[in-house]
Amino acid sequence: MIIDKIPPLSWSFFVGLFREEDRFDGLVETSRFDHIADPEDRKFAALAHVAHATLVTSDDDLLATRDQSCSPRVLTPGEFASAHDEALPDGRYCS
Repeated sequence: MIIDKIPPLSWSFFVGLFREEDRFDGLVETSRFDHIADPEDRKFAALAHVAHATLVTSDDDLLATRDQSCSPRVLTPGEFASAHDEALPDGRYCS
């Protein structure tokens, strides 16, 4: 099972990324993302769009939409890390 291949993560590493003032409780319209092959992936593109966020993923269906003008910016984790050579919350650097 794929979930068994994901290493455990510590919530304390990510908790600072989830601020209440950044919470989005609105509705997202997925129909404008019908060009994404997997209907289950459309919600992620829709949320990234309304949040004006970059979508970081390894999902092939989402990565295939990168050249679509109506899609949010989509990067692989490696591309995102390379573009953001910043300190991690524990003081380490990603690069």
